[in-house]
Amino acid sequence: MRRFGLAVALSVLVLAASGCLQAEPRVGVYADVDKPVVLGAPGERVVVKVALKGLTVPVMPKRIPLNVAIVLDKSGSMGSDRKMENARRGAIEVIERLSADDIISLIVYDNRPYVVIPAQRVGDKDALIETISGIYAGGSTALYGGVTLGAAQVRRHMSREYINRIILLSDGLANVGPQSTSDLARLGCTLNEEGITVTTIGVGLDYNEDLMTALAARSGGNAYFASAGNELPRIFAEEIGEAMSVLARDVRIRVWCPEQVRPVGVLGREGEVKGQTMSVSVGELYGKNDKYALFEVEIPENEAGEKLTIAEISVEYDDPHTNERMEDKRTVMVTYDESEEVVEEHQNTEILKDAALTRSSEVKREAVELADRGEFSAAADLIKENAVELEIIAGKCDNDGDLLGEAIVCEEISIDITENEGLTRYCRKSVVNQAYAQTIQQGYVSEQDEDKDEDEKKEQN
Repeated sequence: MRRFGLAVALSVLVLAASGCLQAEPRVGVYADVDKPVVLGAPGERVVVKVALKGLTVPVMPKRIPLNVAIVLDKSGSMGSDRKMENARRGAIEVIERLSADDIISLIVYDNRPYVVIPAQRVGDKDALIETISGIYAGGSTALYGGVTLGAAQVRRHMSREYINRIILLSDGLANVGPQSTSDLARLGCTLNEEGITVTTIGVGLDYNEDLMTALAARSGGNAYFASAGNELPRIFAEEIGEAMSVLARDVRIRVWCPEQVRPVGVLGREGEVKGQTMSVSVGELYGKNDKYALFEVEIPENEAGEKLTIAEISVEYDDPHTNERMEDKRTVMVTYDESEEVVEEHQNTEILKDAALTRSSEVKREAVELADRGEFSAAADLIKENAVELEIIAGKCDNDGDLLGEAIVCEEISIDITENEGLTRYCRKSVVNQAYAQTIQQGYVSEQDEDKDEDEKKEQN
């Protein structure tokens, strides 16, 4: 088996062209396939991976300032498990990391939303921290109104000169104003079109993970599940650190297939197939974590020794330091061979792994839907079969630890569904969050409480 670099050198022709040249590019674009050498059997499919990676440059440019609205739930339930205290600590962590060029605003919501700190440059940090320290829990959960008011504060300084972001925290169900998943998804789409990203942080076991994940997904943000309040300071720190390291935004990938190649679809991510073209939005690229999208295509039969271009790729993104729209292109080819041994020898194990983990996230979402409909046996069997498939693919990838670990997680989920006739609230939130984080390659996934007593988990069903 051969790794990514060798597979490219031996079997895949990648032609690079830049639509807009810059002296020191900060984003590298890579393209490859899981099977650079193929048999060309009827209906054979390959997976094309398009990846973006931050590059190290001799002189790093000045950080892009942030325009951040923190939106905190202060409803009565936030008074438990020291959640309000830790939420304040998380907000203070953000304040301490910001500089005088950044814009900060703070909104809280209970029965209705309030502006506690109007959008302003970060000046007197002690005064800001004192204001945050005076927030206490009480009331209902006007989540939609909180996000809307947060967006209004961001708009006061809305500019491409800033990274515009909302960080939303909630521990309960939205029960004032619009409160359906579709309502918040539409709001996320609207904000994304304006250039505002929403990151969501769900705390405890009473919030609506579908709603919070949809809001984050449609706006291009991260989603976190904090099973306990003490995770909040670390999550806030991670999120603000990512926002400070944005290398590219509004990243869009298009894959065009020639007439004889059939585009099947985008794996994991929400994408579009129109004619011979597949496209997907990847959102933002941060300094310390790579992003990629996977595209599946069906190739035609061909004779051994023939080469075929299966995809022409265009990656466009905004450079936040220059505000230029950049474009990078790649062309990917495969080689036909009649030997199964040769095909297996040249398999790209890195992409086999990425595709398996992405498909696992799709299986998790499907299992959640089955369990929600009361089809518990079908859900448990589906996730268990996925665990077996992951173990098989791990064997092709030198017994990769990530794949074997994912197989164990899937087996545990299957057991949870069987023993509890459905997913416990704890397990459901964890599964939904894992699936989303895997799909978008989220840099940090909240650490769940591995030591939590099993009886306590069952009581949380």
